[in-house]
Amino acid sequence: MRIRDVVPQDAEKLVAFRRKLFAETDFLLYGPGEYSATVEEVASQVDRMSQVPTSRSLVAEHDDKFVGFLGIIGSPVPRLRHCVHLALGVLREWWSHGVATDLMNEAFRWAPTVGVSRLELSVMTTNTRAIALYERLGFKFEGLRRRAYIVNGVAVDDHLMGYVL
Repeated sequence: MRIRDVVPQDAEKLVAFRRKLFAETDFLLYGPGEYSATVEEVASQVDRMSQVPTSRSLVAEHDDKFVGFLGIIGSPVPRLRHCVHLALGVLREWWSHGVATDLMNEAFRWAPTVGVSRLELSVMTTNTRAIALYERLGFKFEGLRRRAYIVNGVAVDDHLMGYVL
């Protein structure tokens, strides 16, 4: 398995990966069949993200297939440049294989090289596996967002978690 940056030419594989990922779990922003981005839209998003020095789109790849993704979303706003928001997803068959840890470790390694000193993420309170991972990596609870999502008609809270380098 290798971790690498996504390039616009990966857009078709990334769309297929996301559709599969979103169909496997209710812990992400999209549910089965809800993700409708086109290959062209995703290629453009990847290109735009690559223009922001504090943003990255990473994939974990095995045998030329995407098995995990980490979006690192930074801001060009001066007072926010030190902080990034993370969005992580790993295919179910790759859970407990170190994919998420490897992706997050790349974020930890890279962040100080671009002046990032704070990483944050939101995680559904029902996603105990992810919460355990984030705690193990050193993230701390910083807040609760009540009714942050509606999943299958049910309101779900999430935790804001942060890591200060």
